[in-house]
Amino acid sequence: MSACAALEHSVTVGTIPSLDDLGGVAGVLADRDAIIGSPFLDVLIESVGRGGCEEQAALVDLLAEGFRTADKPVVFRDAANALLEYQGLTEAMRRTLESVLADRIEERRDGADALTAAYALETLFRLGLEDRRAKLRTLLLIDGLRADDNGLFSQHAARIVGIAWHQWADRDLRDVLIRLQANDEAADEAAFELAMIAFADALNADSRAEVGTRMKDARALFRGVVRRDEQRLDAAMYIAVIDIVSSFAAGSTEDLSAQIEDLGRLLAERHDQLGIGETPGWLRPRVDREVEWWSLLRLLQSVDDSIRRESWLNASLVMEQVLAVYDAERTVAIGTGLHVLFAPRIEAAFIRHQGLAAHLDDLLATENWAPAERPIAATLRDRLAQRVEESFPARLDEGDGAYPELGAVLQDHGLLSQVPEEMASRLEGALADRTKGSRGRMRPDVQRICREVAETLADAEDYRRKVRYAFDELLQQIVVFCEDRQNADMAQLGERGRYLRSTDAVENDLQRDLREWLRGNMPAVGISPEVPGIATGRADLYIDFGEIQFVVELKRHHGVVDESVARSYRAQAVAYQATGPKLGMLGILELADRPGPPPSLIECVWVDSYIPEGSSLPRYLVVFRVPGKLKRPSEMT
Repeated sequence: MSACAALEHSVTVGTIPSLDDLGGVAGVLADRDAIIGSPFLDVLIESVGRGGCEEQAALVDLLAEGFRTADKPVVFRDAANALLEYQGLTEAMRRTLESVLADRIEERRDGADALTAAYALETLFRLGLEDRRAKLRTLLLIDGLRADDNGLFSQHAARIVGIAWHQWADRDLRDVLIRLQANDEAADEAAFELAMIAFADALNADSRAEVGTRMKDARALFRGVVRRDEQRLDAAMYIAVIDIVSSFAAGSTEDLSAQIEDLGRLLAERHDQLGIGETPGWLRPRVDREVEWWSLLRLLQSVDDSIRRESWLNASLVMEQVLAVYDAERTVAIGTGLHVLFAPRIEAAFIRHQGLAAHLDDLLATENWAPAERPIAATLRDRLAQRVEESFPARLDEGDGAYPELGAVLQDHGLLSQVPEEMASRLEGALADRTKGSRGRMRPDVQRICREVAETLADAEDYRRKVRYAFDELLQQIVVFCEDRQNADMAQLGERGRYLRSTDAVENDLQRDLREWLRGNMPAVGISPEVPGIATGRADLYIDFGEIQFVVELKRHHGVVDESVARSYRAQAVAYQATGPKLGMLGILELADRPGPPPSLIECVWVDSYIPEGSSLPRYLVVFRVPGKLKRPSEMT
């Protein structure tokens, strides 16, 4: 029986043959061509991996050739996974294999070869986790990834780049992900990995305000992923994590149990998804981290209830739980941001409720109370003494925290911190209702769009106070404009609206029409066309509220406009946000032949977020499309 036939037989009976079963090194080399052309490369690697060092060295070239010529992605993947289980064999062929992998990546083509190239990049990355030379080679190849690469390859590559950032913290990797956002098939994966980086940045921030800001950035990116794909349970899970963490830190009066329950459901569904196939070893730490978050947040629910009380019945047990949250990075080992976020509220509870401080003193005075958290307890007591000396207010809230509307009215952080939490919560709700009430006279679809846009932008750092009011006013006018033009009465619009039925309309037609609309409906606001010098370019419409300015970029597109098409224009649109609020508008005149009516208004407005290359701050665009080439009802089929 030839060596190749023996390999095939072993697969049939479910065993791993020894090299002797294959006829030794000589038998394997004699059947070299047949083995290389077979789908049994992974089985051969298992056999060689169990052999001696001399046998392994003699077969390195054959195995390398197998990796070089494998034309089925699954064969390549299984062989790579098998190889990395045998450290001795991996070391024996490491340098040769690195060159083969680099060639497979650099010479990638479309089709199955693209997926094989993705598996080659994954394998080289895994080698780089233990070897500096492989790491540098991986980084060099990653730096060469392009936005126009094969979509299947880019989708896999984006995940690898994200994991590589967490392993090596190379700043250039973020720019690669930003670049991959322009690839339609990889855009969601790149956005998710950018969100994970933003979340890690939040958890490593030094101040409460910075932690909160970066968490909002991360949440906005996660929400963008979920908006485009509701099945991205990983992104939905991290949105829930951020919401729970933020609610606890702000001392929200809402019960955390419902949020914890939702997170548990998402985590269960997520792990059902992962259970469909085998999770690669290099992704296991990320999955394990999800479980760590679940453990911490369940504990958070209990602590949230405990620190609202005057005293505890089982002080020792509850104190250990509180201290575990106070020093949360020991539970989820990813930076000090959680302590920065949680500590002020926990410290304030101990200052407010003297019974809790007494529990702390009593336990530290008990010599046989010696949990792992005892040093943390001593740190907490020292911190409480320091805060009392500094006369911290009972409810310290850096910035406006959970009460942006109330903070905007009071304009005094010290005064805000003295407002009782229940009263502050009610006032905040009333002020928010007043803001929403300004939209009460709008038609249902317009109200719905404005509400959904506002909810999507809730995590945008610049969408606050005066900027928010100004942007909402502009948004309302643009949505109503879109509605009006879809229901356009050509007899009333006259020459101004002729472009809506023209087959050769240009973006200047849309610009003139929108400019006149805004000037008529926003007389106190400056509306200027073609303003030069904005981000070294020329803004199509410059909206000047005095202290606050926005840019509306306008384009014309032949064909149907969807989110993928809009993404091709967003780099230029967000470039105008280099200074000022990171909020803007992108309007696209859609010249598409359609037999029926134009898309509904709801389908014509959406929000996109984008991190331009060289930046770490997300920028936000409200995208609106204005259907052109409109037909009379009698002309529709």
